[in-house]
Amino acid sequence: MSTRRSLVRITVLALAVTMLVPVGQVEVTATPVTQSEEVEGLPSADEADDQVDDGSDDDGISGFGTAGVPDDADAATTSTSEIVEAPLTFSSVGVTAPESATEVRIRVSEDGEDWSNWQALEFLDATDGPDDGSAEDGEAADGQHTAPLWAGEADYLQLEVDGASTEDLDVTFIDSMGLSGGPVEREWNTDLGSSADASEFDIVSRSEWGADESLGSTRVTVADEVHSGIVHHTAHRSDGSANTYSRSEAPGIMRSMYSYHTRTLGWRDLGYNVVVDRFGTVYEGRRGGFEKGVVGAHAAGYNTGSFGVSVIGNFVNEQASEAALDAVTRVIAAKSQIHDIDPTGWTDGFDGSWRQTIVGHRDVGQTSCPGRIQNKLDDIRADAASMAGDVDYDYENVIEDQLDYGERGPFDDVPNSSPHSEAIARLAGAGVTKGCTGSEFCPERTLTRGQASSFVVNGLELDPIPGSQFSDVPADHVHGSAINVLADRGWLQGYPDGTFRPGETMTRAQLASLLAAAAGVPDAEPMQRDYPDVPVGHVHAQGIYALHDVDVRGNCGSGNFCPEADVRRDSTASFVDMVRAYLRERTVTPD
Repeated sequence: MSTRRSLVRITVLALAVTMLVPVGQVEVTATPVTQSEEVEGLPSADEADDQVDDGSDDDGISGFGTAGVPDDADAATTSTSEIVEAPLTFSSVGVTAPESATEVRIRVSEDGEDWSNWQALEFLDATDGPDDGSAEDGEAADGQHTAPLWAGEADYLQLEVDGASTEDLDVTFIDSMGLSGGPVEREWNTDLGSSADASEFDIVSRSEWGADESLGSTRVTVADEVHSGIVHHTAHRSDGSANTYSRSEAPGIMRSMYSYHTRTLGWRDLGYNVVVDRFGTVYEGRRGGFEKGVVGAHAAGYNTGSFGVSVIGNFVNEQASEAALDAVTRVIAAKSQIHDIDPTGWTDGFDGSWRQTIVGHRDVGQTSCPGRIQNKLDDIRADAASMAGDVDYDYENVIEDQLDYGERGPFDDVPNSSPHSEAIARLAGAGVTKGCTGSEFCPERTLTRGQASSFVVNGLELDPIPGSQFSDVPADHVHGSAINVLADRGWLQGYPDGTFRPGETMTRAQLASLLAAAAGVPDAEPMQRDYPDVPVGHVHAQGIYALHDVDVRGNCGSGNFCPEADVRRDSTASFVDMVRAYLRERTVTPD
């Protein structure tokens, strides 16, 4: 039995490039109704080691790898569950944990003998979900939730949790692939083919990927204006297996996310407006219509006026496929055409501060999302603008060609006459800085070691590292996660007494050495350069002149560098902006 596939067809005026979806044999099968079961509390094992394989068997399920205790598990603070048989064969699983829990790890098995490797589940936080204060936010479930993990097919699991007991964990098991039997509905194709011409592309409709419209709420909120797009990844596993799912599994991942977002998290619908898989297939996400400004639940605080497009996978350690990146570009081109957005332009529609119209999730929240896709956003913006018939993207001339601030830049206290105005505006648009008050940048204010750490980590788009490494930098310190990044990489050291002294001011010379190390610029030859006040023997001469040699330069008047002067916010913006341009030109990303 076969049925005609239903397609949502989007016409994009002046779209210059055809969206090509890989063509293959069309497989028709029944769509299973997604089943979900919740277990409240898992029994704690008396001896965790007795419940864990020694890793000697290499036959992990679904190519996930072998079992074993995580090296960083701390027996004093870690609770391990007994091996649990799930109430149904599951394809996806998520956990709700008490606020005291700091990390949850999971392994799964089909038979209770051959195990996957341990996976750390990512906690959802303030950067995920509905906008604060919205009606949907008021309907959302309480508690600390993880993102759902895609298991493929499993019947058993074991959990470890730091900071809590496994008896306090609630586990949601989801079968979105018909693994446990049960009813089926509709028909769907595992392959789409390609679009008919260059002005159209196809989207897998909700009914085609199997959305159960009885879940969630039928209420749809539509924004008056759409000014921005936010790019995400689903991060449904913490290792490379997140990106090896099959074409036939992708609709199942859609159904599992949809079930988890509505049944477990209490959202009205799937959080993302559009979803893309690694094969370049585009899926309709939240109900309401691709051509409308439907308010999603993908970036808390920034949902209204934006659309969210997410790539299925985890790209913290590897890049998304070209097919996926091309599909994201075409989605952005189409939405930009519909909503009259310049993909290479800027907007103050987010929160009053100027940002680029197309950003990554990390640009509006403390998250690693969308991983290394972030490094491709400039190309995506430029290609989307070209497809939509907009001006070519020119990074160096972005201020002159694409912004209209009038008499000032994005901040009231930074006039266009400032030599740092363009750098500050670029960094504000990229989400690196929000200024000191939202409408002001405080350009003459000096930076402390802690503030400079956050500026550099944000500027180079590095993933934060939680925790505490110094006696005077607690885990909840506002700059703590950034300080940990620089310390881990050896770019900025603490003091012999175990302190970091985040409140001490940073000098221009110290910032130069930090940026030179972070950017990986070549060592400088031991010779005097243009700065008369920086002799070759200066403790930071190597960093200052290494930057100088790659055209990352700055002076404080009369050709001097003023190495001992405290670094200011405006000059830091220029230095960071130049380093970003250096890395962009060489397509280098700090590891």
